[in-house]
Amino acid sequence: MYNISMSKFIGVYGGAFDPPHISHILTAKALIRERNYDNLILLPSHNPPHKNLSASDSDRIKMLQLVADDKMIVSDLEIKRCGIGYTVDYLPEIIKFYGDNIEYIIGGDSFLNFDKWHKPLEILKLVPILVVARDGEKEKLFDKLKEYDKVCKKGITIANFMPASMSSSEIRNRLRLHLRVDEMLDEKIAEYIANNNLYNEYQSILTQLKNSISEERLLHTKGVVLFALKYADRLKLDYNKVFIASLLHDCAKNNGDYSYIFEQNLVPLDCKNTPIAHAFCGSVVAKNEYGIQDAEVLDAIYCHTTAKPQMSKLAKLVYCADMLEDGRHFDGVEELRKIFDNDFEKGFFACLEHTVKYLMTCGGEIYPLTLDAYNYYKSKK
Repeated sequence: MYNISMSKFIGVYGGAFDPPHISHILTAKALIRERNYDNLILLPSHNPPHKNLSASDSDRIKMLQLVADDKMIVSDLEIKRCGIGYTVDYLPEIIKFYGDNIEYIIGGDSFLNFDKWHKPLEILKLVPILVVARDGEKEKLFDKLKEYDKVCKKGITIANFMPASMSSSEIRNRLRLHLRVDEMLDEKIAEYIANNNLYNEYQSILTQLKNSISEERLLHTKGVVLFALKYADRLKLDYNKVFIASLLHDCAKNNGDYSYIFEQNLVPLDCKNTPIAHAFCGSVVAKNEYGIQDAEVLDAIYCHTTAKPQMSKLAKLVYCADMLEDGRHFDGVEELRKIFDNDFEKGFFACLEHTVKYLMTCGGEIYPLTLDAYNYYKSKK
């Protein structure tokens, strides 16, 4: 920790920084200029109540130190507190150490949900807040400000600077899939991540999959993983389950010999030599060749092409991600994506209905389980 003159104007920029991306650093530099801060404190969180961290405290601090300029100070104050990192709990310590001439910086999305923070009114009594909006947020933010007119003691300001939209979670997902992140990370941070093998938890399973399916199929698979993971938090699904189910959904769509699966009656025999056989076989391959034991994950792989009645949220998500990932370009896909983004259940049924109507129109065979699913969810609708 650094000693700073109590007379200086200090910005406090907290966050997970997991990892710190280019937009984080550009935002810090822009706010120093706009607000005329003497210093800006980069304050990595230790154990935020709303998210799980991937990189260690030490790694996140070191990454920030690689890109901090002479007006930025990386502070371990929150990390040293340990426990759940509620803002209201560590702000008094920040004020004690850095003085009361500080401004606490939060993102526009955070301020729109400020009433859900721990003791938000107490925070407003402690420090002035600077809200950094993204494109399209400012009108909502001004409406939100009215809610705090009578209770705000220190003041709330909306910054002029609007950062480019960038997501640490998307970067982590892309790194885990070995996809490029050149435009999202500073070179020094990218090099640190590579040298320290960060965000590479799925290396072995990804390598095994890469060696068994085509490059084209692997590209589609990565698209399915990225699409599904965008909704994991919103649907309150386990990240690892979403990642594995999406990654292995097409693991049997290759030239492997899976005759033993049919010989041992491990899947319905009527699916043999059909376009949907790889899904049923995939659940067996995921278990036998990749060591996946989770029944919910295996079931999501099993029905990702046919659907079925009484699917789990995970299974519905993988089914839709397979249809809607960014690499798909069929007529109507954009509308389906909009429906899905607005309402998960309506989006799922729209995808299922689209499949059934498409097969009916082109005279394709509809597998009985798909019709069962369609009739079941139609009755629920």
